[in-house]
Amino acid sequence: MLAALQKFAKSWFAAAILGLLIICLAFLGLGTDPFKIQTGSWVVKAGAREVQPQEFSLFFDQAKKRLEQQYQQQIPTEAAVQQGFDRQVLDELVLNESLSEMLTRLGLAAPKALIDQELMKIPAFFDQITGRFDEATFNRLLSENKLTPAIFKKSIGDDILRNQFSTALTAGLKTPRIYSALQGAYGLEERDLGYFIVTTASVGAVSKPTEAEMQAFLKQNAARLMRPEYRTLQIVRFSSDDFRGQVKADEAEVLKRFNFRKDSLSRPETRTIVQITAKNATAAADAVARLNRGEDPAAVAKALGVEPVIYDNKPRSALFDKVLGDAAFALPAGGVSAPLKGDLGLAVLKVTQITPGKAASLEDSRAEIEAEVVKDAAANKAYAQSQVYDETHRSGAGLVESAAKAGVAVTTVGPVTAEGVGRDGKPAGGLSPDVLKAAFALPAGGESDLVEISAGDQYAVRVEKIVPAAPPALAEVRGDLGKLMTAQKQAKMVQDRAEALASRIRKGEAVSVVAASAGFKPVKLDKMTRAGAQAHEALGREVLQAAYEGSKGQVFTAGVPRQGLLVGRIEAIRPGQANQVAQLAESQRQGFTQEVFQDIGNATRSYAKTKVKAKSDRERALRALGLDPTAYAESEDSKAADPSKGSKAP
Repeated sequence: MLAALQKFAKSWFAAAILGLLIICLAFLGLGTDPFKIQTGSWVVKAGAREVQPQEFSLFFDQAKKRLEQQYQQQIPTEAAVQQGFDRQVLDELVLNESLSEMLTRLGLAAPKALIDQELMKIPAFFDQITGRFDEATFNRLLSENKLTPAIFKKSIGDDILRNQFSTALTAGLKTPRIYSALQGAYGLEERDLGYFIVTTASVGAVSKPTEAEMQAFLKQNAARLMRPEYRTLQIVRFSSDDFRGQVKADEAEVLKRFNFRKDSLSRPETRTIVQITAKNATAAADAVARLNRGEDPAAVAKALGVEPVIYDNKPRSALFDKVLGDAAFALPAGGVSAPLKGDLGLAVLKVTQITPGKAASLEDSRAEIEAEVVKDAAANKAYAQSQVYDETHRSGAGLVESAAKAGVAVTTVGPVTAEGVGRDGKPAGGLSPDVLKAAFALPAGGESDLVEISAGDQYAVRVEKIVPAAPPALAEVRGDLGKLMTAQKQAKMVQDRAEALASRIRKGEAVSVVAASAGFKPVKLDKMTRAGAQAHEALGREVLQAAYEGSKGQVFTAGVPRQGLLVGRIEAIRPGQANQVAQLAESQRQGFTQEVFQDIGNATRSYAKTKVKAKSDRERALRALGLDPTAYAESEDSKAADPSKGSKAP
């Protein structure tokens, strides 16, 4: 998994994810200088824009969650940092903050009206029942993500600004045909390859590893073969699910909740409205006349040089401008308003559809409300049961005795690892991360307090037994280890034989002659091209890479999946046919242009980074993640080899 994480962290997809997260989590703050008087604690600084440690921590966590969703397993922060994921986060933050700062210095800013329009496109901020923009939901969702309305709107503005700048920068750009022609020539370059495959069967049987050899192997690879710590746990659970069938919905409580929520359960009248902004009174009057004649609103807007604003099936509350809202909901279906003076200037409205509202009734809402009442009643019973356990446990009784007093069963789970995985490699017992965290913080025989998972759902855990981390005993792995070591010996024999035969070819013997002398069948592949590499994919990536990247006359060995080791020689290299190169160049031109656009975007961000003198502090970033920077410090030699690493804020 760590290898996949490392590959992902270097991919364009990771950069895209980080770019999207930066748009949503851009922050402002105060900076600091570690070599001077401390005046702040920024992690990234690009001119006046700064990212604080807690903001970096939030951004890193969001990025890591996306990785965990992709791989469907938890990724420890330490593992992500070891693979350089924190550097990926820092690099993307620096580049995006730098571009935003440079655009701000140029005097560019997103109009408030555009920001508001983008905000209204986010369904999560609207009440699902009334269809109205819900200020409380808006603030709650931002608070859950540690954002404020001002910061969130600013991030939307930054997104708009960057998108429009990128569009303006590349508008009308087309790459010269010579560029895609070079790409076509590269893809259709022809290569002749002669080869044969040294198979495992050709080296014969090998002796089985001795007892001493296997013991030595285990000792040399003890750290790599180390098995994790396992624990056997006793768990007591208090769940509202256990009481769902024992409680009924109280009618008085159902009626009380319905009356309290009646307005929100009702469905308001909604309308589909087209708004056309007019630059002056003449244009507004023209729009009214044309709409009344039945012309398409989109065509009318285009004729006036504006984009129509469409409110699709929205309630009255969705129109913030009171003048426009009142007028829109006073018109009949198909009605056209007179020119209206709104908050943003003159506008004309047309109502294309009206959906009547509907008042809520108790019977329509009964099933949902009764389910809530039953759920809450069951949760209360589970809570009361847990309190009996808690009082008994606090008085000095153990987990088993306290559970018996509360009338709840004790479940034994394990052995399991800290990730909740059993010895068979599968999740054991459906344990939540909170329970596992509590269990692996206890000594053998230790018991936790109640751990709340959710309302009406609590656990307590006892560590019954601990099996420390240790390498496996030889008796446990003898069979698999013998097979592994035998395979390694065979692979070494195949490698030695292949290298010996390759050495003869390097000295001048023909591939066919060497193959025949060793009892192998020679193969000749003519006119291999990179564009047609799929036809030879059975040879494997290692072989194709060597064949396409090597020089004429080069001899190489490379593994072939499930076959053995290929010994080959690049016999000839020729340019592709001109007519085919031309066709490929034209077909790839658009894709190549997109690649150039990406290069321009990356170059622009890099220029902005240099222009605003942006910088980051990795030590602060690691501390923000709760890690000790000294544990991830790099040697001076590695820093000298790569100046971009280990940099600190000056």
